[in-house]
Amino acid sequence: MASPPRTDVHSERTVYDASPWLQVTLHDITTPDGVPRTHHAVRLNTVASVVAVDDHDRALMLYRHRWIVGAIGFEAPGGIVEPGEAPEVGARRELLEETGFEVGALELVAVLEPMPGLVETPHHVYIGRTPRQVAAPTDAEEAADLVWVPLVETRELLAAGQLLGTATAVGMLAALPAAGQLSHAPREHVVTVTQTP
Repeated sequence: MASPPRTDVHSERTVYDASPWLQVTLHDITTPDGVPRTHHAVRLNTVASVVAVDDHDRALMLYRHRWIVGAIGFEAPGGIVEPGEAPEVGARRELLEETGFEVGALELVAVLEPMPGLVETPHHVYIGRTPRQVAAPTDAEEAADLVWVPLVETRELLAAGQLLGTATAVGMLAALPAAGQLSHAPREHVVTVTQTP
């Protein structure tokens, strides 16, 4: 397959730096049609998340409020990978901090860029099996209800805008079996994580 037309990048300068959270850069580019332009890019951290699936075909989800987009819905545990940390290690750490659960083997199902036309933020999405609760959640900043959500609800929740974030949607879809029947176990509330005053 032939290489697609490329955008030429002539210069880059930082216009806003809020490290380690985000950086905004401004680029002088020439698009594939030969037009010179100035274009912004937002650089964010690498993120890792886990869709932990139990033996009843349910995923452990945070039911939470995301104030930036004004939405309440279900989100897979996850967060920013720390400097020098492998994404799988970060995924396990975030799962434990946010839920108090651990999983057995992790299966990497996606490495993706949710908005590659404007934002650079690699997302590593894992599926974990045999989840077990080993502690109470410790990340009060990420306070949320923990709920076992049946995988059979995935498409309905996705269509209703109830799966928050690309990584959550991709992980839930990847967890669906290629063939066979899903269990119809009900949702189950695990715990409410409360913020400390």
